[in-house]
Amino acid sequence: SYRVKGVKNPEGLQITARADWLFGVFRVRYTYPEPGNVVVRLLWKTLFDTGRKKEEPAQDQQASEPGEESAPAESSAPGEKSDTSARGGNTPGETVDASAEGSNTPEEESDTSAEESDTSAGEKESADKFAKIKKIKYTILKIYDKIKEIWANISYYTALLQEENTALLWGHVKLRLGKIWKNIRPGSIRANVLFGTGAPDTTGYAFGLCCMFLPVLGRNVCVTPDFNRRVLEGNLDVSGHITVWTLMWNALKLLLDKKLKLFMKKMKAGRKENGR
Repeated sequence: SYRVKGVKNPEGLQITARADWLFGVFRVRYTYPEPGNVVVRLLWKTLFDTGRKKEEPAQDQQASEPGEESAPAESSAPGEKSDTSARGGNTPGETVDASAEGSNTPEEESDTSAEESDTSAGEKESADKFAKIKKIKYTILKIYDKIKEIWANISYYTALLQEENTALLWGHVKLRLGKIWKNIRPGSIRANVLFGTGAPDTTGYAFGLCCMFLPVLGRNVCVTPDFNRRVLEGNLDVSGHITVWTLMWNALKLLLDKKLKLFMKKMKAGRKENGR
């Protein structure tokens, strides 16, 4: 069995949910607002509790002693760096002599650099144009191959969906899913909701949509529109029962269906044929 209760008011949102199995042998509880709490119990033993896990880090932080921070490393003396730089440095005279050897005149250097820059600029421009053309060609071919692949997939799967085996499989799927829904759907729904979107037209549209589902939800569901303000308040109470054996039996019957195995086999064959 399961039950979900919620209340929405100006103060906030509150939700409580529970699920019991085998007359309470296995129990799950959930509470909200944040941070929320999930508790799972088997008989009297707690298997899982998010609230307990959130308390443990706080206790660890309190147990740790302040003042255990490591002392900052000692910085090296400023004199050492200056000594090292002084030992390995060259004299100004040596630098001038090395740069002076084999140097060209400023006019020769400017002519050579201008010719090299013109040549490199032309080569770079032609290379960029060739790369752009190649990239556009590759993109077009890739789009064409993708469209061709999508069209082949659509044609294959359209033919597969029109087969007689697929139609029979869909009928079986609807039958089993209908039984599963009847097994898990809520047995009781109680709600009282006051809502408004802030605009009369959208509130009217939303209320009309709700009225379409009210006959399905039952007489215990009351929805009241507020055309003057933007509001969402109310309470909700949903409960029901799930028979695990019925749920497992219908799911197993669906998974062991030969028509489903044949359909999956043809799906895999289509993927291999199309290179996926």
